[in-house]
Amino acid sequence: MTSRTPGALSRDQAAWDEFVERTPNGSFMQLSAWAEASAAKGWRAERVTLDGHSGTVGAQLLVHRMRPGPWSRAYAPRAPVADRLDRQSVAAFTGALRSAARSTRLSHVVVDPEIERGQAIETWLADAGWQPVPPRQINRTRVIDLRLPEARLWAEMRPTCRASVQKARRSGHAVTEDDGGSLGDFERLYLETAQRAGFPPVPLEPVYTAFAARGAARLVFCRDAAGQIVSGLMLLLCGDRVTELYGGSTAAGSKARANYLVKWESIRTSRDRGMASYDMWGTILPTVATFKAGFGGAEREYVGAWELITHRPAHLAFQGARWARAALSRRRGGPADSAGRDEAQRSAAGPASPA
Repeated sequence: MTSRTPGALSRDQAAWDEFVERTPNGSFMQLSAWAEASAAKGWRAERVTLDGHSGTVGAQLLVHRMRPGPWSRAYAPRAPVADRLDRQSVAAFTGALRSAARSTRLSHVVVDPEIERGQAIETWLADAGWQPVPPRQINRTRVIDLRLPEARLWAEMRPTCRASVQKARRSGHAVTEDDGGSLGDFERLYLETAQRAGFPPVPLEPVYTAFAARGAARLVFCRDAAGQIVSGLMLLLCGDRVTELYGGSTAAGSKARANYLVKWESIRTSRDRGMASYDMWGTILPTVATFKAGFGGAEREYVGAWELITHRPAHLAFQGARWARAALSRRRGGPADSAGRDEAQRSAAGPASPA
């Protein structure tokens, strides 16, 4: 049994991952695998943990040096995570972050806890000195309760969605699960979908490799009657939660409704494996929201990103440099650097594509 003391959580990856997986709001983005995947883009991981009267609270920070100066910025996706968050634990966590910021020369820290809007944490964060900023991650999603019987999950799907699943089956499509040897096939689907849908692709290999090494990644494919892969999903696991982070399909696969079949089978087999919830990761675009709503579940909107400025002069310098880059990009006729997505785009995170 790994230790769960705050010191051990800060130093021991296994102890930290065990803590994240058992917390109510633990996310795959707080696991050590996500930090490993983000390292390829220049982020290093630091953890801040402490014990309070309500249990342990902590965050895995992704820290990025802002050269040429000595300061760094930190982003803790889907943090803080805790046994239980309340006003006292948020205040104590904020104090611990300020102390860590002094020793590591952080200009600011951004968090975006996986907690739904309309709860008291927004007030607690504001009272502790945090301020809301544009979202870094997809902030609205749909989650399916896998503790329901399979028959109930099937019944709660829209009739048109069930018909699409059955259409794919009748035309000879079948779902298989493959190991990392098929990552290249999945990347092909993903890139084709990105080009067709017009979203910027992100590197998949670092994420899949880091999670697969810990047994926390699945590649699920749908093949047509000739055995060709026409649709697929990459699923990441955190405790008893499944997140459908990336997906893709060929134009022919979409026309044959293979994307419906692969999603239903991913939901069904996740339930069979004893998982408790299935996160479809993102319902921002209306077309994507409509597609995913067909599978049932409940829509969730989280409290979004919050920023704690820990060294104001360094933070002002960072903001000035970012605005200058945006102005230069506009003069060159390119897209402006989005302040709201800056942290996420520079880390291993990225937009999940519709399957």
